[in-house]
Amino acid sequence: MNQQGPDALLKSMDRMIAEANTRMQAGKVLDASRSYKKAAQFAEQVVEMVDDDGERRTLTIKANEFRLRAKSLETTGRVDGARIKPSDMPLDEVAYSDEDSDLQEQQILLLIDDTPRTIEWDSIGGLRDLKEELKFHYGLAMAKIPEGMDVEGWRNIMFYGPPGTGKTLMACAIANKLNATFFNVKSSQIVSKWVGDSGKLISTLYRVARKFTNDGRPSIIFIDEFDALCKSRGAEGQLHHQQMLAAILSEIDGFAQKGRRNLVMTIGATNRPWDLDAAVLSRFERRTLISLPDEAARAEIFRIHLEAKGLPVDHRSLSYDKLATQSERLTGREVARLCKEVTARMLAEMNPDIPALVDEGLKSIQAYEIQTRPLKHSDFAPSLDNLVADTTVEDVHHYADWGTQIKDSAD
Repeated sequence: MNQQGPDALLKSMDRMIAEANTRMQAGKVLDASRSYKKAAQFAEQVVEMVDDDGERRTLTIKANEFRLRAKSLETTGRVDGARIKPSDMPLDEVAYSDEDSDLQEQQILLLIDDTPRTIEWDSIGGLRDLKEELKFHYGLAMAKIPEGMDVEGWRNIMFYGPPGTGKTLMACAIANKLNATFFNVKSSQIVSKWVGDSGKLISTLYRVARKFTNDGRPSIIFIDEFDALCKSRGAEGQLHHQQMLAAILSEIDGFAQKGRRNLVMTIGATNRPWDLDAAVLSRFERRTLISLPDEAARAEIFRIHLEAKGLPVDHRSLSYDKLATQSERLTGREVARLCKEVTARMLAEMNPDIPALVDEGLKSIQAYEIQTRPLKHSDFAPSLDNLVADTTVEDVHHYADWGTQIKDSAD
């Protein structure tokens, strides 16, 4: 689930103000009124999330002003021009002129995710070579190009591999380092049962992402479960998928950029790469297998989910290397789940009174401080003895064989 935090909501608010001002310039008064109302809604949501009294007061004043502007537009057809910040958005970017389209844009704005700002490269165990490769190519895509040259880094990457291996985390980390606007998209969020609507939502997604690049910052569109969006054309629902495929192909190719440098980057992720449409797959400059972490990476992932989170560890008893040896074929997500399970057992042992305190009421549990003890290897033994990895050896070979097949067909 996306973490629609204060920063993302403030971006959406600013986006609505820019949209309202542009619509005013274009003479679309009622459309501008709707944009001001939505800006007020976003401001009011942020008020509920921030603790600083000064910030809350400022945002409340802004929300009231936006609603007054909307009311003035509806009743008189104008607002006080001195109080409107001029928009530098090109008039040809005004793509919405009806309420249904406004709702589509609002739906896309809610996909902006604040999660990347909390993800550092060190938050991801292993994958060191891929991290360096991503830094280089995305850095190349953003660096200043010498006059007369035409060089490009990657804009479109497809991550594939077993579930839980860090595909989303890698996308978040690069978005964090580029200070990018991050659109975190599940295919189910833009696939509609109505023929034609999915194509419109895809176009709206990329159009909004382009508008957020007007200040020179990139937009990263991360689409998980990409195979559900762009299955092979032989799949059922051919007309429906043909329309989605046409929309995604057009947007990934960047036809709407009109010669400008494209700062919209697409990262796809899939657990079933063999189901992807060949034409769509060919648009991704890099198809990268993110496979199961090796022993060294698993040891690092154990450290991240224990010691790096402040949990006490008895290093005389517990060895990350030994845990890694005993957790063959576990994904990063499974290691995290294992650590959470073991930690929960330790906390239940050390804090048996918590259920009774909950019965006493909120004040009682809020006054209680959680007790801990260092984790030992014996705490992990029950879970390790009954360990069954989600990914089989056959699964690992299937991903590797598909990658080899794709590489050979491209040569």
